[in-house]
Amino acid sequence: MVAEAARAAFDAGTCVLFGHCEEDLATPYQLFAESLGHYVTHVTEAQLLAHVEEHGSELARLVPALASRIPGLPPSKAVDADSERYLLFAAAVGLLAMASEHQPVMLVLDDLQWADKGSLLLLRHLTATEHAVRILILGIYRNIELSASNPLLDTLAALHRQRGVSRIELRGFDDAGVVSFMEAAAGHALDEMAVGLAHAVYRETDGNPFFVSEVLRHLSETGAIYREAGGRWVARDSLEQMALPDSVREVIGGRVGRLGEDARRVLSIAAVIGRDFDFDLLARATTTSEEHLLDILDGAAAVALVRELADTAGHYNFAHALIQHTLYEDLGPNRRARTHRQVAEALEDLCGDRPGSRIGELARHWSSTARHGDLAKAISYSRRAGDAALSSLAPGDALGYYTQALELLRQTDDLDPVPGIDLAIGLGTAQRQTGDPAFRDTLLDAARRAADLGDTERLVAAALASNRGMFSAAGVIDTDRVEILEMAIDRLSKDHLDRALVLATVCAELSFGSPLERRQALAEEAIAIAESSGDDAVIVQVLNQVCWPLLTPPLLEQSLARTADAVVRAERIGDPLLLFWAATTRLWSTASAGDIDEVDRCLEIMGSLAEQLDQPTLRWVHTYLGAGRAQIAGDTDRAEQLATEALQIGTDGGEPDATLFFDAQRITVYLQRGTLSELVPLIEQAVDENPGIPMYRAVLASAYAEVGRTNDARQLLEEFAVAGFDLPLDGTTWIAGMANYAGAAIECRDPLYAESLFDQLRPWADQLPFTITPADPVSHFLGGLATVLGRYDQANAYFTQAAAFSDRVGAKFFAARTDLSWGKMLAERRGPGDTEKARDLFTKAHAAAAAYGYSIVERRATEALQDLN
Repeated sequence: MVAEAARAAFDAGTCVLFGHCEEDLATPYQLFAESLGHYVTHVTEAQLLAHVEEHGSELARLVPALASRIPGLPPSKAVDADSERYLLFAAAVGLLAMASEHQPVMLVLDDLQWADKGSLLLLRHLTATEHAVRILILGIYRNIELSASNPLLDTLAALHRQRGVSRIELRGFDDAGVVSFMEAAAGHALDEMAVGLAHAVYRETDGNPFFVSEVLRHLSETGAIYREAGGRWVARDSLEQMALPDSVREVIGGRVGRLGEDARRVLSIAAVIGRDFDFDLLARATTTSEEHLLDILDGAAAVALVRELADTAGHYNFAHALIQHTLYEDLGPNRRARTHRQVAEALEDLCGDRPGSRIGELARHWSSTARHGDLAKAISYSRRAGDAALSSLAPGDALGYYTQALELLRQTDDLDPVPGIDLAIGLGTAQRQTGDPAFRDTLLDAARRAADLGDTERLVAAALASNRGMFSAAGVIDTDRVEILEMAIDRLSKDHLDRALVLATVCAELSFGSPLERRQALAEEAIAIAESSGDDAVIVQVLNQVCWPLLTPPLLEQSLARTADAVVRAERIGDPLLLFWAATTRLWSTASAGDIDEVDRCLEIMGSLAEQLDQPTLRWVHTYLGAGRAQIAGDTDRAEQLATEALQIGTDGGEPDATLFFDAQRITVYLQRGTLSELVPLIEQAVDENPGIPMYRAVLASAYAEVGRTNDARQLLEEFAVAGFDLPLDGTTWIAGMANYAGAAIECRDPLYAESLFDQLRPWADQLPFTITPADPVSHFLGGLATVLGRYDQANAYFTQAAAFSDRVGAKFFAARTDLSWGKMLAERRGPGDTEKARDLFTKAHAAAAAYGYSIVERRATEALQDLN
C-alpha cells in the first residue's frame, strides 16, 4: 500500500525518499543516511551550495556523499558531541525543508521496529520542527515484533502527542479480500472451485497478504494450479486433494529447496549476514566462485527470494524480512553460531585493519559465535562499535554496544580492571547523552575504580563525563560527585588543561550552600589555566560554568565583564551551542544590571540559535527567559503565554525543572495581576520541597504580607531575624530572597526587621533581582524600608532612583508599584507640596494599573486617593 502511495506521489511530482532498517544491523542514523544520501547524490549542485552556506559541513557526517559533491567543505564549528548532534539534526531538517521548497517531499521509512535510536531521535526532532515544510512522512513497522524495551515505543508515544500525526493499523485480508486479491492476480473472475480455494487460503494464512501471495506462488511452482491455454487459472486436482502448506516457513523452505542444496547453503549464510548483504562478503564467507555465486543469486532473484539493489552495485537484499528470518531460524543454534564466526572471519578479511562503518557488524557476528575463545574479539569490537557510535553522534546505539561488551566481559577470566573502567566511562557518557539518570552512578563507580588504580587519566575522564553542564540539582550539593572532582584536582598538575574544566565543574556543583570565597577561588584558578592555554573553546566553557555560582551582587561587575568576553569568544569560535549558553549567562548578568538593551540582544541571539538548532532544551530556555523579559515589561498576558509555552516545550522535552520554573513565573504573573492569594498553597509546598533553597521562605513571607496574612509574614520574618538576617550567597537567589523579605517587612510596617534588611540591600541599590523571574528594583525596596524607618528623605531619593530605573527598562508594573509606594511615603511625610505630588503619583499608578490589569495596585491607588482626600 505504501509503495502504491509512493508511486502515485512520484507521478504527481513529489520527491520520494526511502530509508529502511535491518534487524541487528542498524548503523547510526541509518534511516536518514539512506534517504538523505539519495537526495544529496541527485540534487543540483546549486541547492547543495545553498545548504552548505547555511549549515556548513555538518551533514557530511551523516551523508559522506556531500563532501564528494561539494569539495572543500568548511570544518565543523562544534566543539563537543552535544553541539555536533544539535548541528547535525538542524542540517538534516534544513535539507528536507529546502527540498520541500522546490517540491512536496514524501519520506518513506520502512521497518521502524528495527530502527537505531539515533534515527528515532532524529525522526522525533523532524516531526517536532517549527520550520514550515511540505513533507509527508510514512513510517512502517510491525507491532508483533515490538518488545517492551524497543525504543520505538517511546517514539510512538511522543509522536502520538503531536499534532498532524495519524496512525493507521493495517490488517490482513478478510475472506472476501482474498477472493478479490486472487481475482486481480488471475485477471478474471474465479469459478466455484477457485473461490473455494480462496476460502481455504484465507483459513491457512489469516489473510496476511504476504502469506497469501507466497501460498499462491507455492501452488503455482508445484503445479497444483496452472494457466490453461485460454489464459484462465485452473486447479490440477480437486480442492479436497490439494495440500496447502502448513506455514509460510514451509513455503519458503520449499522454494529454496527447489534451487538445490548449494543455493540453500549460500542463502542461509546470506541470512546470517542480514536482510541486506553484499556480494563480496558473501563470496568470502561461502568460499564460492564469483560466477557460481552470481548464478545462485540470479536463480534466487528469479523466484523472488532476493533482489539486486539498483542504486548500490554488488548489494542484494531478501525480498521480504520473513524470508531472511526463516532461513536464519532454520539453521539451528549450533550451526548459526558457527556461521556467525564464518561471516566474522570473512568480514575481517574483507575490511583488514580499517573496518570503518562495518565495525558494528563485526561486533554482532563475533558476539554471536558462542565460543569462549572469541570473547576477547567480541569485547574489543563491541567497545570499538560503541566508540564509533558516540563519535557518530548516536549515543543510543553506543549504549547497546557498551552494555553488550560489559556483559561479555563478565564471562571472561580476565582480571585486568582497565577494560571494564573504559567500558563504564563509555556507557555512562552514552547514558548521559540519552538522558538516562543512571549515568551518575555508572560514572561515579568508574571514577572510584580508576582512583583506586591510581589512573588519573581515566579518573578525570569519568569525572568530566558526569557533568551535565551545570549543577546537578538546585538547592543541594552532590557530595559524591564533588568528592570525585576534588580527587581529580589533587592528581592533576597545576597547568593541565583538564584541571580548568574540573575546577569549573566543582564550582558549578557548589552553587548552593557553599562559601562564596571557595567558589571564587575555584573559578579564578580555572580561568587562569584556561586563559594561559589560549584555547577559546575551553575558556568559554569555563566562563559559562562559573557564571551562575558567582552571580552575586558583590561580583556583578566582574560577571558583566566575563560574560561579555565569553560572548565575543563564542562568536569567534562559531560553535552555536557555546554561543547560546554564553548569551544565556550574559542575559542573566545584564538583567541584574538593568541593561535592557543587552538583555534584548542576548534574547535575539538565543532565539536565532534556538531556531537554527531546533532543539527542545534551547527553545525551552529561550522561551522561559522570554517570559521573564515580558514580566520585566509588566506584560502579564505575554508572560503567561510564553511561560505556558515553555512548560509545554520543557515537559515534552523531559526537562526536570519545567514545572518548577513555570510555577515560579506564574507566581510573578499572579502578583502583577493581583491574584496572588490563589497561589499561596503552591508557595507553601515549594518551601517544604526545597529546604536547600532558603529564598522560597522569603517568597512565602512576601506572599503572606501581600495577601494580608501579616501575622504569618511576621513569624517568618522573626525566624529570619533569629538566623541573623543571613542568606547564603547562592547565585541570584540571595538578592531575590532579601528583596522578598524586604517586601514582607514593608507591608508589615515593622522597623525591627526593616533596619537590617535596609543595611544589607543598600550597597546594591542599582540592581534588579532576577532569577528566572524578576522582582522590583532594589531601590524600590530601599525606598519602602526607609519609609518604615521614618527616613523620608532617603526614601524619596530611592523612590526617585527606582522610578528612573523602571522608566529606563520599560517596567510598567514596577513603575506603578513605585509610584504607589512613593505617594504613600509623601502622604505620610506631609511636607510642602507632598500632598499634591502624592495625588499625582496615585493618579498615575491608578491609570497604569487600570490600563494593564494590575488589579491590586489599582485598588490600593483608589483607596490611597480616597484617604488623601
